[in-house]
Amino acid sequence: MAGGQINILSEEQIGLVHENTLHLLTKPGVRVASEIVLKLLADGGADVDLGARIARIPEELVEETISKVPKSITLGARDPKREMVAPRKGPPYMATNGTAVYMTDLETGAKRPTMGNDLKDFMTLCDAIDSLDYVWPIVTAHDGPERFHGLNELAIAMHSTTKHIQGEAMSAEEAKDMIRAASLVTGGEDQLAKKPIFSVIQCPICPLEFEKGSVEAVMEFAKAGIPVVSMSMALCGLTAPVALAAAISIVNAENLASFTISQLARKGAPVIYSSESSTMNMKTGEIRYGAREEVLIAAAVAQMAKHYGVPTMVGSFGMGLHGDTPGINVDPSELAFTTMTNLSLTDFSSGIGGLDQAKGAALEQIIIDTDIWESVREIRNDVEFDDKHFANELISSIGPGGNFLNSPHTIKNMRKELFLPNAEKSSIFESYRLNKDQKDILSKARERVEEILAIHKPEPIEPDISKRVKEIVDRRR
Repeated sequence: MAGGQINILSEEQIGLVHENTLHLLTKPGVRVASEIVLKLLADGGADVDLGARIARIPEELVEETISKVPKSITLGARDPKREMVAPRKGPPYMATNGTAVYMTDLETGAKRPTMGNDLKDFMTLCDAIDSLDYVWPIVTAHDGPERFHGLNELAIAMHSTTKHIQGEAMSAEEAKDMIRAASLVTGGEDQLAKKPIFSVIQCPICPLEFEKGSVEAVMEFAKAGIPVVSMSMALCGLTAPVALAAAISIVNAENLASFTISQLARKGAPVIYSSESSTMNMKTGEIRYGAREEVLIAAAVAQMAKHYGVPTMVGSFGMGLHGDTPGINVDPSELAFTTMTNLSLTDFSSGIGGLDQAKGAALEQIIIDTDIWESVREIRNDVEFDDKHFANELISSIGPGGNFLNSPHTIKNMRKELFLPNAEKSSIFESYRLNKDQKDILSKARERVEEILAIHKPEPIEPDISKRVKEIVDRRR
């Protein structure tokens, strides 16, 4: 039995979502701002209106796409021990938040724009924290090449962590450069395709639109075997109707349309079904992270992904997203709902270290978020249901009215079956109780950041390869 998972759609409702998704993919269809991709879709069987840049994707092409997408994928890493295989049993693989435009300074606390050295510090810190499984370059390097941020940030991350990296590209040209740079590190494009050390988040423009540069990058990544995360960001009341069923079908349609493009570019291209959808804050117009509806959408679309048999990335986790300074900036109910998004049927999640609705980030916030994530993630652990775990003979031997305290079975299994942190972790978890002083929490988090950055040195890339990666980035400055 899978522990702690949310299923909200019945089999009938899954069928209704699929049926309405097929309707959206033909009426109105999807707008694609790239003639190259429109031609690809037309050649694959879509009804394309070049003038309106609309592609209507028929049911037969959708079903063909679903049959082609890999049902499991491996995300590589410079350190093979940090590879990730999806689908995953147990808690989702967890990553940082991504592409914030400012940080709070570790020494002064002041907000400031982020640079390449800041991203290096963030990635080095993340490399040292075991409960982070992969990294999304959490801050933007504003001193990098203006039109090639994704390339520059991938290069910085590859030098600063041995974990899998998730990035993004804004053009086919940038995608090709990212593939070249990563291929140098892995020993060639064939090796990169076998176990890609990076994947990419490429967001459709909700509702039902694909921007030229991003969608052409999807084609390049698909051809190179780089996993594409099709992150739909439907917002009820802004880019989706104020009706959860409609938002769910839009998310589903955008993912299936993106998958179609990937599979037409290369049969069997690795893809990940994704959503970071929620509601609009009706007072400010911003995305509302932690909304109750976010949990329902995440759970529903994750079920749709599993219905199609593809890996998933939905849900987020972070304590700082409702404030612009580090700390626990969510109320207890928001913490509960933030945690619950990771109880959906997801393989990957993200959000660690973010502030201010993902616009900001803080090094201390990474410490705080990963501590709290460690304290709640075990609820997704699988529960075994076999003869051994029913323990009938043991129960019979103890008998009615007995107890299991002195049983060798208890000693043998308590750390396997129960969440029992050691003394150090227990002390850390205790420090986050709601009656604790946040100044003390922040002070200790800051000390831990400084200690890690002072002693942790990620495994370096060979100097000659590092020089060639730098040359690729420098050509774009």
